[in-house]
Amino acid sequence: MTLSKFKTVLEPNHRPLVFPKTIVDFVDLFNTDEKCLNYISNIKWGNGGWKCPYCHHKKFWIKQRNNIIHCVNCGYEESFIANTTMRYTKTSIRYWFMAMYLVATYKAGLSAMELYRQLNFGCYETAWTWLHKIRMAMANPERTKLSGDIEVDETYIQTGTGEKGRKLGGEATLVVCAVEMKYNKKGYPASGRIRLRQIPDASADSLHPFITDNIVRGSTIKTDGWRGYSGLEDYGYNHFVDVIGKPSEASKKFPRVHRIFSNMKAWLIGTHRFVSIKHMQNYLNEYTFRFNRRGNVKRVFNDLLKIAVNMPARTLKEFTEPERVYYINPEG
Repeated sequence: MTLSKFKTVLEPNHRPLVFPKTIVDFVDLFNTDEKCLNYISNIKWGNGGWKCPYCHHKKFWIKQRNNIIHCVNCGYEESFIANTTMRYTKTSIRYWFMAMYLVATYKAGLSAMELYRQLNFGCYETAWTWLHKIRMAMANPERTKLSGDIEVDETYIQTGTGEKGRKLGGEATLVVCAVEMKYNKKGYPASGRIRLRQIPDASADSLHPFITDNIVRGSTIKTDGWRGYSGLEDYGYNHFVDVIGKPSEASKKFPRVHRIFSNMKAWLIGTHRFVSIKHMQNYLNEYTFRFNRRGNVKRVFNDLLKIAVNMPARTLKEFTEPERVYYINPEG
């Protein structure tokens, strides 16, 4: 196996993150695998750079064909992208960077068909699998819980298109949403961070775990009068019940959460047109990731890459076989 022309490409000095303003800037910054690998190293190994786990030597070569690190001193080898979302890939790392940049920066997200066209993949399944891998990196296991005043409500979301393609149809799945209650400068209701979860039913057994996993105890939770929310005080929450008399009152009494539901349904039908029930949580994680960073768009790519570098890879079978499908819903 031939060694690449790059020798000791990783430098011990940490380089700061970059925030490309345009796609032209992005291409200039990451137009070779060497540049992408160097950038990953800063995120994965920090200031000191890579160090051999056996002899602690820092100098190495890279085997170009499969991005293998070869220790100059003892010969230990390690995949450059081991234990990352990009593991097992046979495609240039530049394509992974471009895919993550497009997914992170496109306001409405990207469908698998559009990614297939943009990166000229050999088959649609590759684009579909990549997108699900990237979406899995949009649920940060270390994210902090919501706090303060919180609106919580649930709704049914259809997973296919209607007859005329203008509304969602098909199978329905139940989704619960929590939104931090904020106000803009003019005093109108605004939204802070959100959390979304696909749940099997609206019972206390489904709603209470969602709330305790995602909301700091001591927060004030505003819900409607549904009995599934009863007993939140036992967990240390302040529970405010605002009973909805007519369906038309729901969006007035819970403006933030219903705005999230409305925009999310428009996003699903506009960008994806059809999503499977078994993959719904992955789409919810993408929407949450994008929404919570809407005020600081330039950091979205780096946030996504940081999680992807520490996210174990999955294969197509792990997404398609029913018994293997699992989408993380981290606590907090």
